[in-house]
Amino acid sequence: MMKSKHAIKNIFLLLTCFSVFNAKAQDSTKVNQPAEITSLNKIRLTLIGLGFEREQKVGKLTSVYFGAGAEGTLIYKTNVTIDENYRIDATTDTDFKVYPGINAGLRHYFNLKRRIEKGKKTRNNSGGYVGFDALGVFSTNNDDFGFQINLMPHWGFQTSLGKKANFELCLGPMAAINKFDTYYGIGGRLGFSFLL
Repeated sequence: MMKSKHAIKNIFLLLTCFSVFNAKAQDSTKVNQPAEITSLNKIRLTLIGLGFEREQKVGKLTSVYFGAGAEGTLIYKTNVTIDENYRIDATTDTDFKVYPGINAGLRHYFNLKRRIEKGKKTRNNSGGYVGFDALGVFSTNNDDFGFQINLMPHWGFQTSLGKKANFELCLGPMAAINKFDTYYGIGGRLGFSFLL
Protein backbone atom coordinates (compact mmCIF):
# COMPACT_ATOMS: atom_id res chain seq x y z
CA MET A 1 0.00 0.00 0.00
CA MET A 2 2.79 2.43 0.87
CA LYS A 3 4.64 1.64 -2.36
CA SER A 4 1.60 2.48 -4.51
CA LYS A 5 1.18 5.85 -2.75
CA HIS A 6 4.82 6.68 -3.52
CA ALA A 7 4.36 5.49 -7.11
CA ILE A 8 1.34 7.74 -7.58
CA LYS A 9 3.25 10.68 -6.08
CA ASN A 10 6.25 9.98 -8.32
CA ILE A 11 4.06 9.68 -11.43
CA PHE A 12 2.23 12.91 -10.51
CA LEU A 13 5.59 14.67 -9.92
CA LEU A 14 6.95 13.32 -13.21
CA LEU A 15 3.84 14.47 -15.14
CA THR A 16 4.05 17.91 -13.50
CA CYS A 17 7.73 18.29 -14.45
CA PHE A 18 7.00 17.06 -17.98
CA SER A 19 4.15 19.60 -18.33
CA VAL A 20 6.34 22.47 -17.11
CA PHE A 21 9.23 21.56 -19.44
CA ASN A 22 6.84 21.06 -22.36
CA ALA A 23 5.24 24.48 -21.74
CA LYS A 24 8.68 26.12 -21.59
CA ALA A 25 9.68 24.38 -24.84
CA GLN A 26 6.54 25.70 -26.54
CA ASP A 27 7.24 29.22 -25.25
CA SER A 28 10.77 29.08 -26.63
CA THR A 29 9.42 28.25 -30.11
CA LYS A 30 7.19 31.36 -29.89
CA VAL A 31 10.22 33.49 -29.01
CA ASN A 32 12.34 31.93 -31.77
CA GLN A 33 12.03 34.99 -34.03
CA PRO A 34 14.74 36.64 -36.15
CA ALA A 35 16.88 39.14 -34.21
CA GLU A 36 17.97 40.82 -37.47
CA ILE A 37 16.02 42.37 -40.30
CA THR A 38 15.97 40.95 -43.83
CA SER A 39 15.85 42.45 -47.31
CA LEU A 40 12.31 42.62 -48.74
CA ASN A 41 10.67 43.30 -52.11
CA LYS A 42 7.23 44.87 -51.66
CA ILE A 43 4.20 46.00 -53.62
CA ARG A 44 3.00 49.00 -51.55
CA LEU A 45 -0.64 49.97 -51.37
CA THR A 46 -1.18 53.20 -49.41
CA LEU A 47 -4.20 55.45 -48.96
CA ILE A 48 -3.27 57.49 -52.04
CA GLY A 49 -0.68 55.48 -53.93
CA LEU A 50 0.55 52.21 -55.40
CA GLY A 51 4.15 51.24 -56.08
CA PHE A 52 7.09 48.89 -55.77
CA GLU A 53 9.65 49.17 -52.95
CA ARG A 54 12.92 47.36 -52.25
CA GLU A 55 14.05 47.42 -48.60
CA GLN A 56 17.73 46.45 -48.57
CA LYS A 57 19.42 45.36 -45.35
CA VAL A 58 22.69 47.28 -44.75
CA GLY A 59 23.21 46.33 -41.08
CA LYS A 60 21.68 44.04 -38.47
CA LEU A 61 18.93 46.57 -37.70
CA THR A 62 19.33 49.13 -40.51
CA SER A 63 17.99 49.20 -44.06
CA VAL A 64 17.82 51.56 -47.01
CA TYR A 65 14.88 51.53 -49.37
CA PHE A 66 13.97 52.86 -52.76
CA GLY A 67 10.79 52.66 -54.74
CA ALA A 68 8.66 54.02 -57.56
CA GLY A 69 4.97 54.14 -58.33
CA ALA A 70 1.90 56.29 -58.70
CA GLU A 71 1.24 58.82 -55.94
CA GLY A 72 -2.02 60.64 -55.37
CA THR A 73 -1.60 64.35 -54.70
CA LEU A 74 -4.15 66.67 -53.16
CA ILE A 75 -3.36 70.23 -54.25
CA TYR A 76 -4.89 72.84 -51.99
CA LYS A 77 -4.40 76.54 -52.78
CA THR A 78 -5.86 79.54 -51.00
CA ASN A 79 -5.35 83.04 -52.35
CA VAL A 80 -6.09 85.93 -50.02
CA THR A 81 -6.33 89.49 -51.38
CA ILE A 82 -7.06 92.79 -49.66
CA ASP A 83 -8.36 95.67 -51.79
CA GLU A 84 -7.98 99.43 -51.19
CA ASN A 85 -11.09 99.42 -48.97
CA TYR A 86 -9.53 96.72 -46.76
CA ARG A 87 -12.00 94.09 -47.87
CA ILE A 88 -10.59 90.62 -47.67
CA ASP A 89 -11.30 88.17 -50.44
CA ALA A 90 -10.23 84.53 -50.20
CA THR A 91 -10.52 81.96 -52.96
CA THR A 92 -9.74 78.30 -52.52
CA ASP A 93 -8.90 75.80 -55.22
CA THR A 94 -8.44 72.08 -54.67
CA ASP A 95 -7.50 69.35 -57.09
CA PHE A 96 -6.65 65.67 -56.78
CA LYS A 97 -4.39 64.06 -59.36
CA VAL A 98 -2.21 60.98 -59.63
CA TYR A 99 1.43 61.50 -60.61
CA PRO A 100 4.47 59.25 -60.96
CA GLY A 101 6.73 59.36 -57.93
CA ILE A 102 10.02 57.98 -56.66
CA ASN A 103 11.15 57.65 -53.08
CA ALA A 104 14.19 56.63 -51.07
CA GLY A 105 15.02 56.49 -47.41
CA LEU A 106 16.66 54.94 -44.40
CA ARG A 107 15.19 52.94 -41.50
CA HIS A 108 16.73 51.88 -38.20
CA TYR A 109 14.71 49.31 -36.25
CA PHE A 110 15.03 49.88 -32.51
CA ASN A 111 12.86 47.32 -30.70
CA LEU A 112 13.37 43.85 -32.21
CA LYS A 113 15.10 42.50 -29.09
CA ARG A 114 12.31 43.76 -26.82
CA ARG A 115 9.67 42.24 -29.14
CA ILE A 116 11.44 38.86 -28.99
CA GLU A 117 11.58 39.03 -25.19
CA LYS A 118 7.82 39.68 -25.11
CA GLY A 119 7.14 36.78 -27.49
CA LYS A 120 6.02 39.00 -30.37
CA LYS A 121 6.72 38.48 -34.08
CA THR A 122 9.72 40.06 -35.78
CA ARG A 123 9.31 38.23 -39.10
CA ASN A 124 9.22 40.46 -42.22
CA ASN A 125 10.89 43.29 -40.26
CA SER A 126 8.00 43.63 -37.81
CA GLY A 127 8.98 46.34 -35.38
CA GLY A 128 9.31 50.01 -34.65
CA TYR A 129 11.78 52.20 -36.53
CA VAL A 130 13.06 55.73 -36.95
CA GLY A 131 14.19 56.98 -40.32
CA PHE A 132 14.25 59.54 -43.08
CA ASP A 133 12.18 59.56 -46.29
CA ALA A 134 12.55 61.58 -49.49
CA LEU A 135 9.68 61.48 -52.01
CA GLY A 136 9.67 63.15 -55.41
CA VAL A 137 6.37 63.55 -57.29
CA PHE A 138 6.55 64.78 -60.89
CA SER A 139 3.94 66.08 -63.32
CA THR A 140 3.59 64.32 -66.67
CA ASN A 141 2.02 67.32 -68.42
CA ASN A 142 2.36 71.09 -68.39
CA ASP A 143 0.06 71.95 -65.52
CA ASP A 144 0.73 74.28 -62.60
CA PHE A 145 1.96 71.49 -60.35
CA GLY A 146 5.36 70.75 -61.94
CA PHE A 147 7.03 68.80 -59.15
CA GLN A 148 7.12 68.40 -55.39
CA ILE A 149 9.79 66.96 -53.12
CA ASN A 150 8.82 65.87 -49.61
CA LEU A 151 11.53 65.45 -46.97
CA MET A 152 10.46 63.76 -43.75
CA PRO A 153 12.27 62.40 -40.69
CA HIS A 154 9.84 59.93 -39.19
CA TRP A 155 8.93 57.35 -36.58
CA GLY A 156 6.98 54.31 -37.66
CA PHE A 157 6.26 50.64 -37.33
CA GLN A 158 5.36 47.74 -39.53
CA THR A 159 3.82 44.48 -38.49
CA SER A 160 3.49 41.17 -40.26
CA LEU A 161 -0.01 40.08 -41.32
CA GLY A 162 0.99 36.57 -42.26
CA LYS A 163 3.82 35.32 -44.42
CA LYS A 164 3.23 37.64 -47.38
CA ALA A 165 1.78 40.92 -46.07
CA ASN A 166 2.74 43.79 -43.75
CA PHE A 167 0.83 46.74 -42.32
CA GLU A 168 2.78 50.00 -42.00
CA LEU A 169 2.27 53.38 -40.36
CA CYS A 170 4.78 56.23 -40.13
CA LEU A 171 4.50 59.89 -39.07
CA GLY A 172 6.84 62.84 -38.83
CA PRO A 173 7.47 66.52 -39.54
CA MET A 174 7.65 67.22 -43.28
CA ALA A 175 8.96 69.89 -45.61
CA ALA A 176 7.25 69.95 -49.04
CA ILE A 177 9.17 71.85 -51.71
CA ASN A 178 7.62 72.73 -55.08
CA LYS A 179 8.33 75.29 -57.80
CA PHE A 180 6.26 77.93 -55.99
CA ASP A 181 7.06 77.62 -52.32
CA THR A 182 8.12 75.45 -49.38
CA TYR A 183 5.49 74.19 -46.95
CA TYR A 184 5.94 72.65 -43.51
CA GLY A 185 3.59 70.27 -41.81
CA ILE A 186 3.01 66.70 -40.68
CA GLY A 187 3.46 63.86 -43.13
CA GLY A 188 2.94 60.14 -42.98
CA ARG A 189 2.22 56.89 -44.68
CA LEU A 190 -0.50 54.35 -43.95
CA GLY A 191 -0.95 51.20 -45.94
CA PHE A 192 -0.16 47.59 -46.71
CA SER A 193 2.80 45.89 -48.35
CA PHE A 194 2.52 42.61 -50.22
CA LEU A 195 5.83 40.75 -50.17
CA LEU A 196 7.22 39.20 -53.34
